[in-house]
Amino acid sequence: MDVPLQRLNIRYKDGDGTVLYESYVPPSRDAVHLPTYVIYLLIAVFIVVSVLYAIIGHLIKDLIHDFADCLFGKQPEEVV
Repeated sequence: MDVPLQRLNIRYKDGDGTVLYESYVPPSRDAVHLPTYVIYLLIAVFIVVSVLYAIIGHLIKDLIHDFADCLFGKQPEEVV
């Protein structure tokens, strides 16, 4: 893996001639970076699905109670 010399800022020591790297930037790994809008889109989808689940779940619960009242007759309200 050859790094072009333009990317390295090389300075030699006076006495022994060893190489010091002043500003070495390692090559980037092939990581997958999601754009910001994709992350915001995923958060928005999660919020919409959770709100719809809460609303539809409540409506289905009310529908089941209405269906049970239709089959078994109206139940008296409990007094606490």
